[in-house]
Amino acid sequence: MFNNGEVVAIYIKNKRGEQEKLTQEGNFKTGHGLIGDIHSKGGNNQVSIFTLEGREKNSSLAHKGLCMERFYENITIKNIDVSRLYIGLRLIIGETIHEITQIGKKCFPECKLIRSGEVCSLAKEVIFTKIIKSGKIKIGDNIIIIQKPS
Repeated sequence: MFNNGEVVAIYIKNKRGEQEKLTQEGNFKTGHGLIGDIHSKGGNNQVSIFTLEGREKNSSLAHKGLCMERFYENITIKNIDVSRLYIGLRLIIGETIHEITQIGKKCFPECKLIRSGEVCSLAKEVIFTKIIKSGKIKIGDNIIIIQKPS
């Protein structure tokens, strides 16, 4: 175990075209994701997690990238060094266990940032996970990083 962090926000979007909503807690289901979220459809990338530090870096960029206005994460975290994480690593968050399936969000060639030579922190500081153990996550919950059992 290493590098414990904390949940600082949880977002849910119920319908396409609606703004995502900040919520105090969320229920996460194995093989599914955040219950009630429009993007919760199973697969490998069930939950999106973004660092508070990465979000702050993005707001200081001169150009706004294509994804910055459209992307929202399910969980915002702080005090986790994403550069030390890898695919297959597990996170205990609240009552849940997540397994990291992807690190970084894909960039689009038509993005103003990519065309200007800059890269936003979505490319390096977004984590996608699948739910291994269902449960509740609340703002303020600790994050414990553990190895995947062999």
